Amino acid sequence: MTVAQQTLALEGVHCASCVLRIEKHLAALTGVTYARGNATQRRIPLEWDEGQQSIDRLTGEILALGHQARPMNDVPSGASEQSLLPRLAVAALGTMNIMAFSFSVWFGLITDMGPGTIQFMHWASAAIALPVMLYAGAVFHGPALKGLRAGNVTMDAPITIAIWMAFAGSVFETLQGSHDVYFDAVVSLIFLLLIGRVLEQAMRRRSDHASENLREMLNSTATRIDPQGQPVTVAASALREGDQILVYTGDILPADGVLLSGPIDLDESVLTGETNPRRVLTGDAVIAGAVLLGGPATLRVTQVGETSQMGQMAQMIDDVAAHKGRLQLLSDRFASSYTPLVFFGSLAGFLLWYLVVGAPFAESLQIAIAVLIVTCPCAAGLATPAVTARAANIALKMGVVVKSGAALERLGAVDHIFIDKTGTASLPGLQAHTYIDPAVLRAAKGLAAGSSHPLARAVLDGEQVKAIAGLREYQGKGVEGPDGARLGSASLVDAPIGLAGQSSLYYRTPEGEVHALTLQECARPDLGSFLADARRQSLRVTLHSGDTLDAVERFAMAHGFEAWHGAQNPLEKLETL
Repeated sequence: MTVAQQTLALEGVHCASCVLRIEKHLAALTGVTYARGNATQRRIPLEWDEGQQSIDRLTGEILALGHQARPMNDVPSGASEQSLLPRLAVAALGTMNIMAFSFSVWFGLITDMGPGTIQFMHWASAAIALPVMLYAGAVFHGPALKGLRAGNVTMDAPITIAIWMAFAGSVFETLQGSHDVYFDAVVSLIFLLLIGRVLEQAMRRRSDHASENLREMLNSTATRIDPQGQPVTVAASALREGDQILVYTGDILPADGVLLSGPIDLDESVLTGETNPRRVLTGDAVIAGAVLLGGPATLRVTQVGETSQMGQMAQMIDDVAAHKGRLQLLSDRFASSYTPLVFFGSLAGFLLWYLVVGAPFAESLQIAIAVLIVTCPCAAGLATPAVTARAANIALKMGVVVKSGAALERLGAVDHIFIDKTGTASLPGLQAHTYIDPAVLRAAKGLAAGSSHPLARAVLDGEQVKAIAGLREYQGKGVEGPDGARLGSASLVDAPIGLAGQSSLYYRTPEGEVHALTLQECARPDLGSFLADARRQSLRVTLHSGDTLDAVERFAMAHGFEAWHGAQNPLEKLETL
């Protein structure tokens, strides 16, 4: 069994019941092992046996249900659904104008307006309502008709039927010379419903940004080395496993790979949260999304695109949005079963008023239309997935990757918090703490200004300093000035044995005197209040870090942590939980 995976972008889907119907239909097909749709993002991740299904057959099944789908890889970068603002503008304009005629008729009924004038006002209102229905109302009519042709009743169907019933009834009453017409109600309804759709569309676009921003980091270009050894610029998506690529200083690694050239330093903060650069040696694995601090470097590609760690992180965000916890499952069941009840309630209301109460046909029809409109469950079907997606994206902006949608539902029951030190409990950067002569420090900053290395940036501490001309950079080690002064690692400045290893960065004067520049993490300003709040709520807090045990202990004791773990790699941090 060969398992294939693909995420499909759904088109023409406007409600949760549509997505749920697609999900159930695909999950019932032979060979499909996973199908989990998301109404907010209009996507459905799939897994299937390639021996029994194909992507073309699966998209064909969705098309048979009245909707279109295509792989996310085929969706152009930056492509988005058509804005609903023009349709909202037409509905707003129609509402304002039709109200002018309606108010004239209402006031005319108690004055001296003649029947002919009233009829003219009604037909003018119909002339305004019709284009609004055909253009602005197409947002509801199109999906409803597609669903009905495929034998499905979507949440747009009650709205569409109510709008056209109200319009047809108003035309009939106009032909009969009646005063009771509702063209203004038809146009106003479309306008108000479109406001909700526009707000929903805006929220959906914000929800898509989180994972798309991560993917955009991989949708760049890469310099591939061809069989003749010549560098060729290609799209990152064109890379394949085994390709050799060349990466320059400041570039983002376009794929996971293995380092083939000499030692380099990588900034992996976007992936790990660690602000200190990682020294990578020949043969070590590197991760897509990391920034090369000193180059160039030659890599052999191992993973590309969605299979890279950056791609997996983006997929994780999508999976959270698609995950259906207890509340989402309840919402889906409610939305899918409630739509038929809407039609039953509308029909029951009409029959009750017309046959039992004895109300006129027009009044009974108004009752049926009101039931269709008021009881539409669109909000119930969209609320839970929308909140889940929005919450996951807000968390990502705060540096928190939510791995499970169910975790969001269980946040209220948390009793133990595990927090990483670097970049989480501490500020995402280092600050220099030193007691050397100010003149020496100024000279060191002149060298630091000529380097883009994070430790050099920490020495500057935000100060704008002009770099010394004629600097020479030693890859992965530091910089040297034209007068022989050096700033960098202990080996670069030949630090004495008693001094080497005590600090992160060293400065050597032109005369050969070595000074240590201690670089330390600073706690976040709100760390103390966070720990105090946790204690008030009886929440335990444990600190984790990859730093040495002594460094972690000093930080923990200084800021009031009661439990901590040091010298941990990412896997060990997970195993501690």
